Amino acid sequence: MPNHSDDRQELASSLKGLRQDAGLSTTELARHLGWSQSKVSRVERGATLAKPAEVAEWAGVLRAAPSVEERLLTLAEELGVELLEWKRAVAPGRRRVQEEIQELEAAASMIWVLVPDIVPVLTQTARYAEAVFRIGRDRAISNHEVAEAVSARLARQAVLHDQTKRLKLMMTETALHRSIVPSDAMQEQLSRLVEVSHLRNVQMGVIPFSARERAHIYHGYTILGDPETGAETLVRAETVTRMLTVRAPEEVREYIEHYDRLAEGAVFGDELRALLAEISARAPWS
Repeated sequence: MPNHSDDRQELASSLKGLRQDAGLSTTELARHLGWSQSKVSRVERGATLAKPAEVAEWAGVLRAAPSVEERLLTLAEELGVELLEWKRAVAPGRRRVQEEIQELEAAASMIWVLVPDIVPVLTQTARYAEAVFRIGRDRAISNHEVAEAVSARLARQAVLHDQTKRLKLMMTETALHRSIVPSDAMQEQLSRLVEVSHLRNVQMGVIPFSARERAHIYHGYTILGDPETGAETLVRAETVTRMLTVRAPEEVREYIEHYDRLAEGAVFGDELRALLAEISARAPWS
């Protein structure tokens, strides 16, 4: 596991210092946070790594100076990235990563998803998800690891049926032409996309090859939260080596604007289903 003990200790001791400066006991702070006293104690010892949202809550309750809160959030985010990288090394199936993302999705009232070259995770069939997990692995993955990861990924799709949430899912036509799974499995996947496209709280779009370019697609990303409600909104973007989290409001707005520009060239509803039917009839997969 990467050694970032100095940063971890700085975060823990700084959080403890905020509590002590406020004149609160661990029990009193736990009551304000709605946590157990033991969790507060573990965080202060560095035994438990506080998530960025928990650090923000801690700093808010104790009225930390903005500069102090910013430093603590930076530490928490950087440590979280390294922890995620380690989890990938020891858990190739990424079941725990899927469960962590599911928690974020469950807490968000609005979700935007842009994926350049695969169908969105929240619409994947079991066979498609399994193929995605296996592609590019440098070592053999046990069937058990894959089964756990696929099960956790499919469990995330329950969010599609939560009518209190709004979801915007978008991919490029490239995703529909890739030969990730056999032809019959890809036909099954297209049928799943049609099914999801009928959900009232989901807006699913495809940017067709024929669309005029509105903006570069640098990478895929997910936006979680609704800035219109004042709730915290964040962006998650996965690179080859890590998961990045963006929380700065001005950057989050740029991602939303980028998504909206791309959506201007996408097809939705009946046009989307017509495109899916056309691709299904041509079956371009090898």
